[in-house]
Amino acid sequence: MRSVINGLKSAVKATNYTTLARNANQFKQFRLPETRQFSVESAPACWNCQKKSELKQNMICSDCGHLQDVNSGINYFKLLSFPIEFSLESQKLTRSFRLLQTIVHPDKYSNRTSREQTNSADWSSLINKAYKTLSTPIERGQYLLQLEGEQMPQDNSALNKEFLMAMMERNEEVEDAKDTETLEGLNAQLINELENMAQKLNILFKTQDLSGVKETLVAMKYLLSIQNSIKQKQQSLLGS
Repeated sequence: MRSVINGLKSAVKATNYTTLARNANQFKQFRLPETRQFSVESAPACWNCQKKSELKQNMICSDCGHLQDVNSGINYFKLLSFPIEFSLESQKLTRSFRLLQTIVHPDKYSNRTSREQTNSADWSSLINKAYKTLSTPIERGQYLLQLEGEQMPQDNSALNKEFLMAMMERNEEVEDAKDTETLEGLNAQLINELENMAQKLNILFKTQDLSGVKETLVAMKYLLSIQNSIKQKQQSLLGS
């Protein structure tokens, strides 16, 4: 393993380092689906009463009270009643999430039409997905980037060589760690850096510095990858 890392270091110094990320399969787990544009459309007629009325919580007909078909293209911020911006209150987000899940809970529709029972399950799934996306800084950042019509770079061209070298050094530290205490110290550093990057993202989105947003999100992916390595090493030490 040491020889592989040393080989990577030489490659970074001698060649175009953008090729490294093309083989970084561990980052795929943080990638969101392809960009999808969201448009503001008038609400369709209620499938039950056929009236075009304002929907309660974006889901329920205000005239007949029937749960509407799921709107899979709805903006997650709108669904959870938040302004479209990076900064948000996590506790308020959780409260909104729980309220919506209470409204669409399958038990409430067990004696309703089969269409509403299906809609209940579909809305519940979408609400879960929206909450997961907005509650995680890196996924929230990527989602906001998509709403801006931008995509994450497919390589590490947004980062400099010094940062990539530092990441390889930190991977070495994880590999060389002999006890969980050392790993906990390394993880604490990563947590602090990720929090600082989240604060930085808030400023970058406010100033519409999308290039800086992409660079920061890619850097966060590297830190999260190292965190995963730490967890695996901790499990390995506990099992030995």
